[in-house]
Amino acid sequence: MSHEEKTGINITLGPASASASAIDPTVWSYENLAKFWFADALSEARDRKDFHSVRREIIFAAAFLESYIFEWARSLLQIGDIGNYFPTSPRFCSAKDPRYHRSLKDKWKHIPSELHSDGKITNVGKITNVPSLDLSALGTLETYRDGLLHASVSRPATDGQSPKTRPCPTRDILENLGHGWAVKVASSLIKSLHLQLGSDWPDYLEDP
Repeated sequence: MSHEEKTGINITLGPASASASAIDPTVWSYENLAKFWFADALSEARDRKDFHSVRREIIFAAAFLESYIFEWARSLLQIGDIGNYFPTSPRFCSAKDPRYHRSLKDKWKHIPSELHSDGKITNVGKITNVPSLDLSALGTLETYRDGLLHASVSRPATDGQSPKTRPCPTRDILENLGHGWAVKVASSLIKSLHLQLGSDWPDYLEDP
C-alpha cells in the first residue's frame, strides 16, 4: 500500500498581494479510506463463514458508503466549501440545520443533487439531470448497520412482542441474506451514481 493510496495533499494559496510579497500557502492533508472499507467488506463476503461474517460485511459496506460520499464530494469542492455539505456543527442559530447530522441515506439522497444545483459537478461531462438514485436497499443496509452498532440486535425477544422492541436485525435475517448482499448494495449505488454522471466508477469495485 503506497502512501499516495491512503493520503492526499491539497495546497491552498492565499490571495494575491499588490506589493507582491510572499504568502505562505496552506497545506492540507487528508485520508482516502473508501477503497479500503470496500476491500474489508469484500473480504468478508468472499470468505463468508457464518453470521459474524455477515455482520462485519454490513458494517464495512456502510463505512465504505459513508467514506465514498464524503471523499467523492471533497474531490469536487474547494476545502472551504466542504462544511456547507458536511457541517461539523449547525450552521444556523435560529433554525434547524437540515444538513447537520444527516443519516447515511439522507446524504446519498441530497448531496449529489445539492452539488448539481450548486454547479459543483462540472468535470464529468455535461450533466443535464439531477442525479436520482434508488435508495431503498441503502435504507435497509443503514437500518441493519445501526442495529448492529447500537445493540438493537442484542435486545431480548419473545413471542407476541411489539415489533418496536424486538431485535433488529435478527440473526435469522442476517443468516438468510444473499451472498455478498451488503457489498452488492454498495457497489450498485456507486455504479448508478457514476452512470448518471457519465463518469467512471472506481476499478476496485469487484463482485463478491
